[in-house]
Amino acid sequence: MGGGVMGKVNAKGRNKYEAHIRLHRGVTNSEAWETISCEAKALLIEIWARHNGSNNGRIPFSHREARKTLSAGRGGKKVHGRKVIAAFGALEETGFLIAREKGSFNWKVGAGEGRATEWEITTEPCDGQPAKKLYRTWTKKQNPDATVDAAGVHSGSRKGKSTQETPPNGIHSGSRSDRLTGSNGVRSGSTF
Repeated sequence: MGGGVMGKVNAKGRNKYEAHIRLHRGVTNSEAWETISCEAKALLIEIWARHNGSNNGRIPFSHREARKTLSAGRGGKKVHGRKVIAAFGALEETGFLIAREKGSFNWKVGAGEGRATEWEITTEPCDGQPAKKLYRTWTKKQNPDATVDAAGVHSGSRKGKSTQETPPNGIHSGSRSDRLTGSNGVRSGSTF
């Protein structure tokens, strides 16, 4: 028999102090849960795993950590930063998370000067108060433009709007190479 020290267990082999996360049906059957992407669900569980029973509202989790965590198990494929931003946005919008203390990163000072955002999970009590459970009151009817697709990208909020801005000369070019070619036919600009 291998493994670490488990402590005293009951007849079913369970330890009442063993860390776990409970996904109640009240969470998984909510409209908010059904609306968010798989990345957002995984991110919520990762943040929830840091909850120790007394640190809700002070759970640090940065975008960099989220990219690293969500990329694990994808065969080396990294999760794009836009998906991480969309996942955090969806969790806040649907009421699963509240950013209590916004993080920052001061790149001018050097490494080690960043601070992760501190999160409150609304499914758990915080600061002696009962759980807010804001996700229960969130509905698609109240937020028709807030649906999130499988890629974690908000859709519906830009219906009918062009995502391409009109350039100063008013001419839209069809391809990127056309935009890099000047009126004299010479290619300008730098390559990326």
